[in-house]
Amino acid sequence: MATEIITIEKKDVKPGMFVQRYGAGTFQDPLVEVGKYIESYDDIAKYLPDDTQKVEIISGRILPSKDYACEKGSLSVEQVARNMAEALPEARRVHEEALNYARKFIEDVRQGKTVAVEEAAPIVGEVIDSLTTNEPAALTLAFLKRYDEYTYTHSINVNLYSLLLGKALGLQREELEMLGIAALFHDVGKGRIPNKVLNKPGKLTDSEYEVMKSHSRKGLEVLKGVEGLDRAVLRGVLEHHERFDGNGYPGGIKGDDIHPFGRIIAISDVYDALTSVRVYKKAVSPAKTLSLMYKWKGTDFDPAYLNRFIRVMGIYPPGTIVQLDDLRFALVLETNETKPRHPKVKVLFNSKMQPVHSECLDLATYKKDGQDVQVMRQPDPQSLGVDMQQLSRFLV
Repeated sequence: MATEIITIEKKDVKPGMFVQRYGAGTFQDPLVEVGKYIESYDDIAKYLPDDTQKVEIISGRILPSKDYACEKGSLSVEQVARNMAEALPEARRVHEEALNYARKFIEDVRQGKTVAVEEAAPIVGEVIDSLTTNEPAALTLAFLKRYDEYTYTHSINVNLYSLLLGKALGLQREELEMLGIAALFHDVGKGRIPNKVLNKPGKLTDSEYEVMKSHSRKGLEVLKGVEGLDRAVLRGVLEHHERFDGNGYPGGIKGDDIHPFGRIIAISDVYDALTSVRVYKKAVSPAKTLSLMYKWKGTDFDPAYLNRFIRVMGIYPPGTIVQLDDLRFALVLETNETKPRHPKVKVLFNSKMQPVHSECLDLATYKKDGQDVQVMRQPDPQSLGVDMQQLSRFLV
C-alpha cells in the first residue's frame, strides 16, 4: 500500500498510526498539525482534544521498532495486563475475521474455484494494525488452538508470526502487506492434495511424501494467474520449504538465494506446526520448540532470522500458561528480551489448580522471601483443565 494521507474518525485512531493533523472544527483554525506517531491510547487523549471529529493519518507509515526492552520496561505489570485486556476484544475480532476468510479460501481451492486474493489485503492490514496496537494481545490468540481446525488456524498463525518477524526485521508497511499475503497463502497448494495423503495420521510412504511435497508448486499454480500479485508473494509461497543449507524443496536452493519471504515463512511454519495439537500428535511446548529449532539454525533456517524470531517471540510467549518454581500457575503477559526466562506474568492458580488472589509479577525483579522466582515448566493448558477460550476473564 502506498503512503497516502487519509481522513478517519477520531474513534478509529489506534496506537501505531501516524497522525498528520486534525480538524479543530473552527473557521479560524480548521486544521491543527500533529505530525507524530500514536504510541499508546494515552497519546490519543494527549494529542487529540475531546471535540476532535476528523483526523488525517498517513496510512503507509508504521511505528518504527524501538529498543524492545526499553519500550516494554516502562510499563508496570498491572498496566501491561490492563492494556492487554483492552486490546484483546479487537484482536479477537481480527482473528475471527481472518479465520473465516481462511475457511473460505481453503474450501474454494478444494472445490477448484478462483481464490479471492484481493479480499486478503484488508485482513492482512488489520493483523498488522493489531500487532502494532498491542503485540501480546495479538499473539495470545495464536495459542487458542483446536486440532480439528488446524488447517485454518495454521494459515492465520503463520501469517501472524511472519508479520511479527518481518516487523522486527524492519520491513516497511508495503513489504509487510506482501509478506502477510504470502504467509496466509503459503499452503494454498494443499487444497489440491488428495485428502487420503493430506490427512493421513501415520507416516507417509515415499510416494505419498512426493505428492505432499508438490504442494509448493501447486500453490504457485493456484496464484500465478492472479492479476497484480507481486512476484515476491509467489516466491514466498513457492520457497517456504526450501532450507538454508540447500536440502529443502522444490528447488534445493540455499542461503540468500531463498527469498526473504521464504526464509521468514519457513520459521513461522515450523514453529506453528510443532506447537499445535494434531489428531496424531501432542503439541510441543513453545520453549521446547524454540530449543529444537535452535539446533536447526544454519541448516534449516537463516541464523539471523531465527535469532530475531526467538528474541521477539520469547521462550514463554504471551498467552501461554507456566508453572513457577513456587508451584503456582500463571498466565504470561509479556516477554522480556533481555531476560527471556523472566517474563511478566499474572498468577492465577495455586499448585492444586485452585484460584488464588491474582498477582501481576515481573519475574525479572520479583523476589519471594528474598529468593528469585522463575518459570519451572510450561504445561499444556488442556492437561490442567484450563479453558483458554476464557482468556479475557483471566486478565480482569
